[in-house]
Amino acid sequence: MPAPDADEALKSGGARAWWMWIIATTFLLFLFNLQTGYNIINPALAKDLSLTVSQVSMAASVYTVVFAVLQIFSGPILDRFGIRYVIPCAILTVTLGAYLLALAHSYPQLIVAQVVMAIGAIFGFVGAGFAGGEWFGSIKFGYMFGLVQASAAFGSFFGGNLINELLDWYHWRTVINGFGCFGLLLTLVALLFLRDTRDVHRYSLSFRTGIVKELFSVLKIPQIWLSTLMGATLFGGLLSLAVVWASKIIQSYGMEPTEANRASLVIWLGCGIGSGTMDFISKKLRSRKTTLLFNGVGFVIALLLLLYKPGSFYFTSLLTFIIGFTSAAHMLAFTMAAEMVPEALEGTSAAVTNSGLYLISAVMITLPGYLLPHAEKLRPEDFQLAIMPVEIITVISMILCFLFLQDTFKPEKQ
Repeated sequence: MPAPDADEALKSGGARAWWMWIIATTFLLFLFNLQTGYNIINPALAKDLSLTVSQVSMAASVYTVVFAVLQIFSGPILDRFGIRYVIPCAILTVTLGAYLLALAHSYPQLIVAQVVMAIGAIFGFVGAGFAGGEWFGSIKFGYMFGLVQASAAFGSFFGGNLINELLDWYHWRTVINGFGCFGLLLTLVALLFLRDTRDVHRYSLSFRTGIVKELFSVLKIPQIWLSTLMGATLFGGLLSLAVVWASKIIQSYGMEPTEANRASLVIWLGCGIGSGTMDFISKKLRSRKTTLLFNGVGFVIALLLLLYKPGSFYFTSLLTFIIGFTSAAHMLAFTMAAEMVPEALEGTSAAVTNSGLYLISAVMITLPGYLLPHAEKLRPEDFQLAIMPVEIITVISMILCFLFLQDTFKPEKQ
């Protein structure tokens, strides 16, 4: 099945372009729900595998570190090979990791499962954003990236609640095996239908002169490091709370685990709405930088209230919603990076940014686990101390970006 002409594809957009985007974004939904599912199942998993709280957070951070280190290569690979075969192979790899997780009976087996899932996952977020940019044009790159994250966040919110309900009826291994079955089906769909708008065989496949050169072209831009730093602290806070810590913080104040899980999942609802509107907000404010910094302030305030002012289920859910919404400003890091490079390097800039996001996320996920005491019942005071690095890193990033980050907003490009 030949790929359509690029000009024709970009001109028409239409049903076929949306179908490509839906397949790629469904892969990301699959990934995010696996991550959210880990947050929900980890108490039962820890009990079955006799793990400590530190080991649970370490397993999550291993996934994040492997993902972050390898993520940097995903953009150049997609720029050169396209989505047709890369994404189906990535889905199959994540599916294998899900089956390994369901079969894990020891801490080393859990780590292996996390590593395998991370290897496939590097093409999830960037692949969905790449598909949107390829099939809808570079002018919609930032908007389509925001739509990708919004879809993933909404999917995690509803999927997480579904997982929460399923665990009342099924063992966590059965639920994860269900993910594996879905992954096999999605692999087949992607292999049958995914196409590129260009002939990737026309491009040089030289690693030395291609991928590495493109990476260095992006990495040598200091402003990309700054925008990535601010986006990474917001995303790191989001992932740290949504994947591991939010539910545990809420439970420490006496809320039932099921209710605490529901309240923590509202983070994804806030992130979904924020991701879908952040590009619009930055245009209204006529500043990417100002939007990033305002949301950073909101994130810190909401997190402090969550830690120090316990309330009802609804008040707690409001705080987690605000945390999710403000952390969604991390999407502007992708937009700013794309606005700093030529169009041909947009995929690479997205991969570099996403790699930075996950590297800092690994730190922000892991540190609280080391700072928490080895006690069976954790108190709110324990989490107030353990989450302090998240607040400090965010504030430092905001100060650096306020002083040195240059805005990339240009009305003529909108």
